[in-house]
Amino acid sequence: MTPPADSARQLAELTAAPATATIAAVWAAVPVEDQRRALALAIRSDPDMRQALVNLLKKTPRFKSFRPTAFKSWSSEQFADVLKTPAMLSVDVMQAGLIAIHINERSAMLSAFLDALGIPHEKGLIIEAPEKLAASEAELHRAADDLAARFPRPEVQLYFLTLLVLEPELWSGLAGWLERQGAASPA
Repeated sequence: MTPPADSARQLAELTAAPATATIAAVWAAVPVEDQRRALALAIRSDPDMRQALVNLLKKTPRFKSFRPTAFKSWSSEQFADVLKTPAMLSVDVMQAGLIAIHINERSAMLSAFLDALGIPHEKGLIIEAPEKLAASEAELHRAADDLAARFPRPEVQLYFLTLLVLEPELWSGLAGWLERQGAASPA
């Protein structure tokens, strides 16, 4: 799927300058429909997320008068629809959405990358993050090139940006690969 123009532009900008990436900026680079799915997945996979979202909604004028019990019948998709405005989301919710969409919908890509680096995982979820990658930066870049050849490039770039914002010290070697991709992209 081709990302909409705004999210594609934001992804290209972040790819060219990964040092500027934050969780909120990476979230903004996710196409809106993917954001909605990511939020729904995060809500389904984390029971505490529902309560956190109720608390967020209760702070808004539109839902201030709602009783917490009114939200009990809401589906995860209903929460996602209401919360699609980025200003309503906390960084924790955006982070949970980024993780959820990758783990639930892109596990084959995550698994392929982690396998190439020899990092133990379960369906793309790292079992125990190493303090330092055993792979050299050149090996990391080769694994990244291979992944980008096998999977949609925007999804690979988004995955690497997510890794960078979640574990910057561990995945700092991806910054050079991303910058190279950003420089190669048409303006």
